[in-house]
Order: sequence, then structure tokens, then C-alpha cells
Amino acid sequence: MTTTDTIAALALGVAVVAAVAAIGSWRAARNANGAAQTLSRIEQQRLHADLTPHFRCTIVANEARSTAMLRVHLEGPPGLLSRGAIEITAFLRNDNPHRGDGSRLAGTPTPEEVRAHIWGPWKFSADGRDDTGRTVAPQQLAVGAGTP
Repeated sequence: MTTTDTIAALALGVAVVAAVAAIGSWRAARNANGAAQTLSRIEQQRLHADLTPHFRCTIVANEARSTAMLRVHLEGPPGLLSRGAIEITAFLRNDNPHRGDGSRLAGTPTPEEVRAHIWGPWKFSADGRDDTGRTVAPQQLAVGAGTP
């Protein structure tokens, strides 16, 4: 074996070692990327859970006046303090949005009037409510505060 053959064999050995090292570093980088994505997803879920607002809602009925007071209290979490106020909108859900779609008799309300009507005992009478009493304008709450 000549010197040239020895150098060629050594160069081949170095190339094989370099290829194995490259494959090893590629695998390590892929694993690190997967771990970073998993950690990022866990952190995002934790942050979402830490900043999910907790409300306490109470309804105080006044039987004598056939009215009730809806109070909404934003209890936390404290991490929301840095976010400022939270905006809430209260509305009465229409449990049957297809009501009024059927055939009409002469002199009966229009389908729009039927859908706008509140088919229950309660409607909003607060400042900022819509014409039907179904929705109240958005209000802002700070952490630890409630509606007046």
C-alpha cells in the first residue's frame, strides 16, 4: 500500500465519520425541534388557561315588581389585570330561530316581528338595550369588579 492509498483510505474514513456525525446532528436537531414545539404548545395551553376569565353571575328576583337584576362579577384570574378591562355582552338567546317561517294568516305579525318577539318572561330594561330588549350594549369589567 502506497502513501497515496493510505491517504485515500484515511480521507474515506474521515468522510464516513463526518457523514455519521452529520446524520447524528440532523437527528438531534429534529428531536430538539419536536421538543420545542411540544413545549410551545404546552406553554400556550397554560397561558390560555391562566387567562380564561372566571365570572360569577347572579339573578336577584323582585317578585313584587315582576323584575329581576342580573349581576355579573369578573372574579379573575389576576393575570387579566395587565390586559385592562374585559368587555361583555349580555343577550337573550332565541331558542327557536325558525319561529315565524311557516305560513301566515291575514292580520298576523310578520316573520320579522315574530322572530324579534321575546317568548319568555324576561327582557332587558337597562340603559343601552336594543329595541326588543333582547341585547344590552357591551360593558367593561375590571378584575374584581361587577356590574352596577
